[in-house]
Order: sequence, then C-alpha cells, then structure tokens
Amino acid sequence: MQYPSVTLRTSFLATTLAATLGIVGTISAAEAQAGETLTYATNTAPTGLRGEAEKGFIDALNEVSGGELEVVPYWGASVLKGDETLNGVKSGVADMGFININYYPNQLLLNSAFQIFPEGPESYAGKMKAYHEIYDQVPQLADEFAKQGQHIVYLYPYLPYAGVFNEPVTSFDDFEGLRIRASSQWVLNLLGGLGATPVSVPWSDTYQSLQSGAIDGVFTNYDSLSRTGMDEVAPHILTTKRLWVAVPMIITINQQKWDAMSDEQKGWFKDAAAKAEKSFGEYYSSEFDRIVKQEKDAGYTVTAASQEDVDRFASLPAVKKNRDTWIDSAKQDGAADPSAIIEQMQSIIDSAGE
Repeated sequence: MQYPSVTLRTSFLATTLAATLGIVGTISAAEAQAGETLTYATNTAPTGLRGEAEKGFIDALNEVSGGELEVVPYWGASVLKGDETLNGVKSGVADMGFININYYPNQLLLNSAFQIFPEGPESYAGKMKAYHEIYDQVPQLADEFAKQGQHIVYLYPYLPYAGVFNEPVTSFDDFEGLRIRASSQWVLNLLGGLGATPVSVPWSDTYQSLQSGAIDGVFTNYDSLSRTGMDEVAPHILTTKRLWVAVPMIITINQQKWDAMSDEQKGWFKDAAAKAEKSFGEYYSSEFDRIVKQEKDAGYTVTAASQEDVDRFASLPAVKKNRDTWIDSAKQDGAADPSAIIEQMQSIIDSAGE
C-alpha cells in the first residue's frame, strides 16, 4: 500500500486543520453575535411612571438590537433593595440597575448637587435637555459613577414635587408647624425654612406613618404619591410644576460589562435610549394632568401652588445654605472647585427652562 509523501500528508493535515479552525472560528463568531442576556435590578413595579420608563428602555434595547440584547428585569426589589443597587451593580450581582442618587449622599456626593436646585424646567423636553447637557458638560458627575464601577445608559425624570396632607393645605404658608416627610436632607432643610417640622421616615414606613397620624404630610414626586395611594389617606394635595424633582432617575450598567461590548452593541444602547426617551415623553406629558383629574374625580382637594409660593420656595434662605453646605462637603471630599460645578449646572438649568 502506498502512502502519501510526507509533504503531501503535511499539506493535507494543514488544509484539514485550517478548514477545521475556519469552521470553529465561524461558530465562535456566530456564538459571539448570537446575543447577550443581561440582568436588571430595580425597586419599582413594571407599572406606573417608573415602570413605564424602565420597561420602555428594556423593550427598546431588544427592538433596536433585533433581539441580540435581552434584558431580564427583576422588579420590585426582588434582587436588590433600592439602597443596595449601586454596590450590587458594581460587584456584578446584577449587570444593570436603577440608581436613585438620594440613597447615596456620600458615594454620589457630586451628583447630589441636583437637589440644591429647587426650581427647574416644566417641560419633559426641558428636563431632558438639562440632564443631557449637565452630564455632557460636567464630566465630574459621570466620573463619579465610573469610580463606582458603572456606566450611565439611560436617564428619565420624575413628575414635579407635590404634597399630600391630612388637613387642608392650599399654600406653603400652611406648612407652618406640620410634620412633613421628604426624601433628602436638602429638601428637609427647605421644609424647615417654611416653618414645617421636617421628618425623615423610611419610604416603606411612610404610608403607615401618614395613615396613623405620626406625620401630617409627605412632600415628594407627584407620581409616587399617587401610585402608592397616599392621596387616599391624605386627600389634601398641593401641586407644583416649576418645583421639579431635579435628581434624574438613572439606569447604569456594570463597567466591565460595558467595556467588553462591541461598538455595535454600545450603539444599540444609545439608539434604545433615544427611542425610549421619545416614547416615554409622550406618556410623561399627560401624566400630571391625568393624576389631577383622577384625584378630583375621587373627591380630593387639589390646589396648584401660586407663582408667589413657587418664588418664595425657590428663594428661601435655606436654598443658599444648602449650596454652601454642599460646597463645603464637596471640598472636604476632595472635589476640585465645586463652586464652579454649581455655577455651570445653574447656567444649564436656567437655559433649559427658557
């Protein structure tokens, strides 16, 4: 029996190996493009304003990627509680997460600066313009997230501030002496400036505290008051539009996950954010009025704060005190020229509200 020459055998083996490696390479490439599944942790339900925003972004990611990116959401703090998400995304417990800046006054100190601007744009477009320009032009804020091992992929706004109360309240003058709960030290300071007794109560205990009379009112974003039914037990509502909840709601992704993605995949996130922002804006624009009508139909008393009230709130001495306190804290934390950050943010917010 004749055998092929060594040269022929070598050539045959090389050709076979090359073909095999080519097949394997093709399979690996196909597998790499076959899609990726990411986990997402949030403390909201997939309903209401927050659920609408977050589900819209998740759906948009799936759509613009042609199903190549699938996000598996864990709703209602089923994986991470609200104040655990920053560290949870950083450590990889979840690939993506919803971040409420208020929960992290030390880790996200620079981002907490949003809270010291009580008056802002009324429109959804104005709010989004302010958010995008601030994160584009004040890189220290995004850098702070990078230090926490994550990258911002989506932003959206709450509805403006409103208050629900156990007794009639038709202006900020009526806050005098009332025990009112708010979500951050900055807003609590402003409530104190109005003569109220500011109260810090965990969000999970707020409904019961209001129902039992342990507190007289709650001052926070309008959509949360409606979604949780707090207006049912405290049916005297004071609304605002110019007093925005300045802190943006943020979705982040683990930085290592982000860095490992291709340019195409990163482009999907950008396209999905633009698509979701547009569709959510249509929902957002009617939500304030929908809640007002719902409450009035239920027989609740709904009063819109006057422009004089808004001007008074925005010019309280506590506003300047908050800024001075924030600047001192930022300096102690090693921030370079925090006063310049405030001035830059104020200029952007003023421009976005025009």
